[in-house]
Amino acid sequence: MDNTFSVQFKANRKRKGLTQGEVAEMLCVSTQAVSKWETGTSYPDLSLLPTIANLFGVSVDCLLGINIFEKEDKINSILEDCKTMTENHQYSDAVTVLRQALFQYPSEPRLMYQLAWNLTGTIGECSENLFEAIRIYERILQITDDSELRSRVLRDLMYRYFTAGDEDTARKTANLLLPFEFCREYNLGRSNLLYGRDLAEYLFKNINMYGIAMKECLEYFLDSKILSEEQMSPLTPEAAKAKLNLLESILTLTEQFI
Repeated sequence: MDNTFSVQFKANRKRKGLTQGEVAEMLCVSTQAVSKWETGTSYPDLSLLPTIANLFGVSVDCLLGINIFEKEDKINSILEDCKTMTENHQYSDAVTVLRQALFQYPSEPRLMYQLAWNLTGTIGECSENLFEAIRIYERILQITDDSELRSRVLRDLMYRYFTAGDEDTARKTANLLLPFEFCREYNLGRSNLLYGRDLAEYLFKNINMYGIAMKECLEYFLDSKILSEEQMSPLTPEAAKAKLNLLESILTLTEQFI
C-alpha cells in the first residue's frame, strides 16, 4: 500500500462523521492503530479491508485509491490482447500475460476464466495445466454470481472433467447447465419483443446457429463404429449423410439473410 490508503481512510471517516475512537471501537482495534493508519506509519491487516470498506460504504478498490474506470479499461485491454493471442493459438504467451495480470488484480473472475481457458491449450506441453485449469474454474464458481460466466465455466468444466478421466463429475456438471428451453436465443426469438426486419435477422441467425448444432450431432452418425448396425437404425451413415446434405442446403439459404 501507499499513502493513498491513508488519504482515502481519513476522507471516508470524516465523510461518515466518525471520530478515530468510534472507528477503532467498531473495528475492535485501538485508537492509536487508527491514527497510525491515517498518518501512513502503519496499515491494517489485509483481512480487515473488506470490513473497513463496508463500514464506510465503499469498495475495497475505492479504499485503496484504485480508479474503477481505469481498472476496467486495463482489464478489458488485457482481455482483448489475450483474445488475439488465443485466436493465434499463442496459449503460452496468453498464460504468461494473464498470470501477471492476476498479480495486479487477484481474483478477477474474467481474467481467471481466460487463464483457465488458455491453460487447457497448453496441456500437450504440460498435462498438469489441465488440473490447474479445473481448480481455477472451480474457484470462479465460488466467487462470482455472474450467470453468463457461471454457465461458461460449467460448460468448460464438463469437458475438462471428461478430459481428466472423471466422467461421473463431468456428467453431474453437465446436468447443472440450463436446458435449451431457457436459453436466450430461443426465448428472445419467440418473445414478440422483436419486430420486422430485426426479428427476421435474429431468427435467421438462430436457424444458422441451431443448424450448425444439428450438423455436429448428425456427423456422429457418419461413423459406423459408434453404434452397432441394429442401434443406428433407422439413422444409418447413409441416411445421416442425406440429412446433412439437406441441412447444408437450408443453411446456405439462411446465410444470405445474416
